[in-house]
Amino acid sequence: MTSEGTTRILGFLCNWCAYAGADLAGVSRVQYPPDMRVIRVMCSGRVDPVLILRAFRNGSDGVAVLGCHPGDCHYQSGNYQAMRKIKLTLQVLEKIGIEPERLLLDWVSAAEGTRFGEVVTGFVRRIRTMGPIDRSGDFPYRAEIGEAVIGGERIRWLVGKELELLEQGNVFGELVDESFFHELMVTNIEREFDRERIRSQLMEAPRNVKQIAHHFGLPMDLVFRHLTDMENTGEVIMTGIHGNTPFFLHRDATPRTECE
Repeated sequence: MTSEGTTRILGFLCNWCAYAGADLAGVSRVQYPPDMRVIRVMCSGRVDPVLILRAFRNGSDGVAVLGCHPGDCHYQSGNYQAMRKIKLTLQVLEKIGIEPERLLLDWVSAAEGTRFGEVVTGFVRRIRTMGPIDRSGDFPYRAEIGEAVIGGERIRWLVGKELELLEQGNVFGELVDESFFHELMVTNIEREFDRERIRSQLMEAPRNVKQIAHHFGLPMDLVFRHLTDMENTGEVIMTGIHGNTPFFLHRDATPRTECE
C-alpha cells in the first residue's frame, strides 16, 4: 500500500451535484484524503472517454467521474450517457493493461457532503492499495493506442447509437439485445485495437503482412484482411512488391523507398 501523497487521482465532478456536494463537504469540515485533484464539468455525460485515457497516460493512477444520481440529472439523461461512456472506457482500459478498478463512476447529490467524503475516501484507499500504475516498458505506446481506439469514429458512433438501438431498434425496427450490443462493442474494440497497432507500424516504414503479424503475434490472414480493407479505403498504399511480397505504407507516413 502506498502512503498519502504518492498516488495521483483526477476527479471529474458534475457542476450541479457532485461539485456542490464537494463544496458542502468543505463547509461541513468533512474529512477525506487530499489525493484527488478536481476538474469541474457541467455534466458527467460530457466527460469524454479520451480525456480519461489521457489522464492515465499523463500520470494519473486513478480517475473518478462523479455526477447526479440517475433520474436527477440537470440535463435529464446526462448521467445515463456517462454510464455508457464509462462502460466502454472500462473495456478499453482492460485491453491496454490498466486495471478497470482504477476508474470510478459514482453519484453524489448537492446535499450529500458526507457521502462525497465517503466516496472519495473509499476510492483513494483503493488506489493506494493498488499503488501507482507501472509506466515502464511499452506503457506509453499502449496508452496512446487506447486513446486512439476510444477516440475513433467507429467506436464513438457505436456509443452514440447504443440507446437508440436498444430502445428504438435498427433501420428495420428490430430491437437490439443488450448482450448482443456488448459483443458487438467488444468485437469492434478488438478490430480498432488491431488496426491502430497496424497503423503505428505503417507510419514508420513499409511493412509486409508477415512482418506485422510476427511483430504483434496476430494471424497472417487477419492482418491481410485489415490491410486489404485499409487499402480499399485509401488509408494504406502498396509501395512495391519484393519477390512475391507486397509492402504497404500508411498514406500519411513520410514516403520511403526501402523495405525493412
